[in-house]
Amino acid sequence: MRFDTLLVANRGEIALRVIRAARGLGLRTVAVYSDADAESRHVREADMAVHIGASPAQASYRNVEAILRACARSGAQAVHPGYGFLSENAEFARAVADAGLTFVGPSAEVIALMGNKARAKEALQRADVPTVPGAQGISDDRELSARARAIGYPVLLKAAAGGGGRGMRLAHDDAALAQALPLARSEALGAFGSDELILEKAILAARHIEIQVLCDEHGNVLHLGERDCSLQRRYQKLVEESPSPAVPPELRERMGAVARRACQAIGYVGAGTLEFLLDESGDFYFMEMNTRLQVEHGVTELLTGIDLVQWQLKVAQGEPLTLRQEDVQRRGHAMELRVCAEDPASGFVPQVGSVLRWVEPSGLRVDTALEDGLEITPHYDSMLAKYLAWGETREECIRKLTRACEDGGLLGVRSNLHFLARAINHPDFLEGGVTTNFLAGQDMASGHWRAEPSEHAVAAAALALAGWPVAGGGLAAAGEVALDDASDGKPKLLRLSREADGCVLVRAWEGHVAEGDSVQIRIDAMHRHEGDMVLVVDGLRRSLRVAMAGLGEAWVQDGASAWRFLRATRFAGREDQQAGQARLLRAPMSGRVISVDVQDGDSVTAQQTVLVLESMKMEMSIAAGAAGMVAKLAVAAGDQVSTGQALMEVQQ
Repeated sequence: MRFDTLLVANRGEIALRVIRAARGLGLRTVAVYSDADAESRHVREADMAVHIGASPAQASYRNVEAILRACARSGAQAVHPGYGFLSENAEFARAVADAGLTFVGPSAEVIALMGNKARAKEALQRADVPTVPGAQGISDDRELSARARAIGYPVLLKAAAGGGGRGMRLAHDDAALAQALPLARSEALGAFGSDELILEKAILAARHIEIQVLCDEHGNVLHLGERDCSLQRRYQKLVEESPSPAVPPELRERMGAVARRACQAIGYVGAGTLEFLLDESGDFYFMEMNTRLQVEHGVTELLTGIDLVQWQLKVAQGEPLTLRQEDVQRRGHAMELRVCAEDPASGFVPQVGSVLRWVEPSGLRVDTALEDGLEITPHYDSMLAKYLAWGETREECIRKLTRACEDGGLLGVRSNLHFLARAINHPDFLEGGVTTNFLAGQDMASGHWRAEPSEHAVAAAALALAGWPVAGGGLAAAGEVALDDASDGKPKLLRLSREADGCVLVRAWEGHVAEGDSVQIRIDAMHRHEGDMVLVVDGLRRSLRVAMAGLGEAWVQDGASAWRFLRATRFAGREDQQAGQARLLRAPMSGRVISVDVQDGDSVTAQQTVLVLESMKMEMSIAAGAAGMVAKLAVAAGDQVSTGQALMEVQQ
């Protein structure tokens, strides 16, 4: 045995996943944690834990020296990198090996080869693996533009040194490419330490298909079939499933054979994934290889019964695979939803906050580190949980996952649960026809995607903000509450009154609600049950999850949708509309100011980028929003800002 103590160089749900798999093999486990994660679940579940630095990832989970010191302090002889952070960092893998430790994954040389998209494409082209037409190894922007015209628009810019959608930009013409190049280089440099880009022909109506591989150091190479990851936002996956509706058995075997040939050509060891684009004609093209465990590895585990994490650990111990390719059996259908802290209706902007209430759905696999009181910060990825379902059919998976979105509870931070429930029930998805450009063709502000608060939700929020239940479980004879639904920005002044027949009537005060937006809700009965609020409104009984953040903020979940209601303090004269036509530009998300591109006194146009924010692995360019003059800057590069914080004042 090469090791009996394993350090997990990661956090959250993947750290928990690895810790539990290692425990199943009789290994001792060591967690590492930043300031932000001192009380997290992965820290509590490990046998030992070592503090490695401040909350920002660069100071902790990306700090190679701190992780190596944690190994020495804890006696760990092996390191599992999880995914993200240092998982595909060749220098980290080399440092682990140089310290006499076992790195759970491929060699540093293979990671370096596959981690650079340009070199990876060249290597696999020599192994007769089909690749997307493109150009690499070009540092001059003018030459890149010339190659883009030769390839033909639209084209994709990608960070050569990493993946996950970081640094990726789509350009449809020369002007768009010129605008995208500095943004792509900046994001690539910040994420991977290199601003090298590659250029590829954009295959827009494509399926994103990946092949899971498992290899040992004795020359055994398996493919475990495909996963379809076509439903994405910002080139990052949201829904993954297997088998793919677009991959018949014959194509699966061809893609699997290509994946095995690629692994043999580069001497791959461990679990990994080759990612392909599948076009409408059935041709497929290699994009990149992830030399690590994938977020969606659980889909393959449910389908095959093979524990990929345990096999990673066994292979790292030097054990040979006991399966042959013909032994791999796939049964039924499996699907995963990525539950993220983001607001789909506002362009999937990342969200932060404190988890007031988390209720795990039943009847399926849930990979998460969520718990009540957990602080969701801008320092790490926005993914909060993974819902994984297995069924005899695809339709069974969709039913289970839809129910899970409605059955579970997540209050205190906005999430994409409502979007996910709608997405997997969209006609295009139900028919199996979703491609990578599915969301690009959707109006995210449409009624299909945005849920307005139901009467039950408004009533529950009004009751909660009015302080119900009072002593004895009842309601005061009358009460008023100023209700500001923060999801649509429409404040309402409501009165709650006990009627003669015993019901409670919630109605809007005249003059405080727009015409056609009146509120009158009759609550026939109400009570609390295991923390939920049960209301009978006009004869319809519903149970809603409710959580309070202080006295002036109520979160209400009805089905898969949740809303944040505030006790409004004013109804007119918003700060953003000040005297003299000055306009406050506010942060749409919490995060760090990467750059400020204007100064006091500068003239700006409505579409001009004035600063760039970074949060949860996403960079966002902020436009002025209106033509005018920068009257006052409120932030500088490097500042941390919160959602709604004033960034600058623009005089119109």
